Amino acid sequence: MAADSKGLLIAMLMISTWTAYAAKYRVIPKSTAVLLGGTITMKCAYDELTPADTVVWLGPPNFKLIATGKAVNPRFQRYAITGDHSKGEFNLAIREARLRDEGNYKCSTFGVDEAEGLAELTVVEPVPAPPDIDGGDGPVIHGHSILLSCVSYGGHPLPRLEWYNGTRLVQSIRPSEQWQMEDMVAKLSIRRVSRWENGVNYTCKADQGFPDLVKPVASSRVLDIQYPPEVFIPRPSIFVKEGDLANLTCLVDGNPTSTVTWRKLDHHHSLAGAERGNHLILHKVSRYDAGVYQCTADNGIPPVDVGTVTLKVRYPPWIDPSMKQTITVQYDNDGFSLDCLAEGNPKPHIRWRRKNTNLYWDNPLRFNRVDYGVEGTYECVATNEGFPEVSKETKIDVIGLPHLLGQDLAEVLTVQSGGTARLGCRIVADPLPGRISWIWRSKQGIENTLHDGLNGISINDKITEQEMSSALTVKHVDIGRAGTYICQASNIFGPVKRNIQLEVEESRTSLFIIIIATTASALALMATMAFGCVLKKRRVTRKQRKPTVHGVSASRPMPPVPKYIHATSTIDSGVEDLELHELDRALKPHPPSRGRDDKEWKSVGLAYSGLVHSTSLPPYSTVERQLPDGEDNIRHLTTFREDGPTVPVRILLPLPFSQARTTSYSP
Repeated sequence: MAADSKGLLIAMLMISTWTAYAAKYRVIPKSTAVLLGGTITMKCAYDELTPADTVVWLGPPNFKLIATGKAVNPRFQRYAITGDHSKGEFNLAIREARLRDEGNYKCSTFGVDEAEGLAELTVVEPVPAPPDIDGGDGPVIHGHSILLSCVSYGGHPLPRLEWYNGTRLVQSIRPSEQWQMEDMVAKLSIRRVSRWENGVNYTCKADQGFPDLVKPVASSRVLDIQYPPEVFIPRPSIFVKEGDLANLTCLVDGNPTSTVTWRKLDHHHSLAGAERGNHLILHKVSRYDAGVYQCTADNGIPPVDVGTVTLKVRYPPWIDPSMKQTITVQYDNDGFSLDCLAEGNPKPHIRWRRKNTNLYWDNPLRFNRVDYGVEGTYECVATNEGFPEVSKETKIDVIGLPHLLGQDLAEVLTVQSGGTARLGCRIVADPLPGRISWIWRSKQGIENTLHDGLNGISINDKITEQEMSSALTVKHVDIGRAGTYICQASNIFGPVKRNIQLEVEESRTSLFIIIIATTASALALMATMAFGCVLKKRRVTRKQRKPTVHGVSASRPMPPVPKYIHATSTIDSGVEDLELHELDRALKPHPPSRGRDDKEWKSVGLAYSGLVHSTSLPPYSTVERQLPDGEDNIRHLTTFREDGPTVPVRILLPLPFSQARTTSYSP
């Protein structure tokens, strides 16, 4: 021991002496590890070493001098200095490493920092076996706690123990330098385990920290956690076509394995399908298999769990057969509707269609007002996806009062005389009337029943299933055939009739002939009258006398002034050029002059409104009597002149009133 101290002192003195000429580390020793029984070399090299510099190695225990330069302490037989010393390399090689070789080593020379050349050598003795795990080796009811213990035996250095939940680190325990033990223990407590810990692999790993020399060792424990069943339904609703196979599935999560039973809700009979645990197989399903099925899972750990599967069977539309084949509706009924009931899956679309047409109506079939046009055969049509349509017929039979077609036609028919009149009636009814009868009402209101073949009349009747028509033809129509023609019919619900007014016009040819004949007769009459007037005028002219003196001379005195002239009035009160007639003391005005263009008031007769003193004249037209031709009727004919032109005056004898006629004067 004294010799070692003396050597260390000499070395220190030498280092301090050559401090001014200190060498530098080129390779600094590093901490390392070696397996027990293995070989290890710790490297050390300097630059700027002089021949006088000495490199020393110090080591455990307590930094004993191992080597000076190339020389190795004889006590370290397994140690050697290697390397090219001329290049400053002084490496320490240890063979057959033992646990006592473990410790701190220092490579040093004069002038270097002692702390830089320090390195630790670890001798590793592998753990002989994986650690042991205690606890959690049996089933544990969910909600309870588990304590797991991991024990590692032997090995140097002692390993670090780590707990993993799968790959997730949950706990790590390192050995303490104060522990003086040969075994390492790590305990893991898991509180209130659940279904999620079932089957979980808890691993305890022993790691000595030198993976390049020795691999970690581990042990695992898979937990067995018992928990109640939980049902999962992958397909809550299943659609199956009628006649196909249905597979109902009920998945169960539970430990231990659960027993699964099936039943159909609201159905107390045994199921026709085969129960195969989590599956219920139904062969050739029908629409009656549709419904809700329930699976129940039980593994002895309460509570049990249930799940439901809804089976929906797709099948073609089906129309309720109770719908009547024939439905009777009364004519003119308001608000009639007909409903069609149909089933199917998917739910069918229901419409109405008139047979042999493409006319569709929604369901229910509605008519605001029923007439005979509604009658016919209708089809209830039901369709759904994936199936052909189905239909069912029903006939709507309309009964009631007869109905006349063509009410909007003209009720007045005009035919020329001699032509042909054609009148018609069309009637729909159920039941049909026995017949359609025709009646003619004349303009005098006399009614006659018409028959076929009578007086140029023909009646043509036609009858179909629901319609009756009658055509009336009247040939060679004349005025006597005009009037009202009535077609009428009736059934058990009542009568109906239609009035057609027939008007007859004269033809243009007949009218033209009548006009010509009338005109010719009028002209002949006028010619006869004119000839008679000429003869009469000639006879009167022969008996006229020319006046010889001024004034008026006559064989008889002047007639008295009419009574309607006031006493203050005179014969010359402004009324001039009057021709006097002794006709019930009436005055007849003289016609105005035909040869003058500008008419004066004196030349205007009583027919003119501008006549002066019109109130003094009689308020009636001139009355001429029918007189026989001859001289006996003319008493006196002379002229009258009052400061003006001569005015001829005729005085006629009155005749009995029975021979008189009233005329209007025309110039």
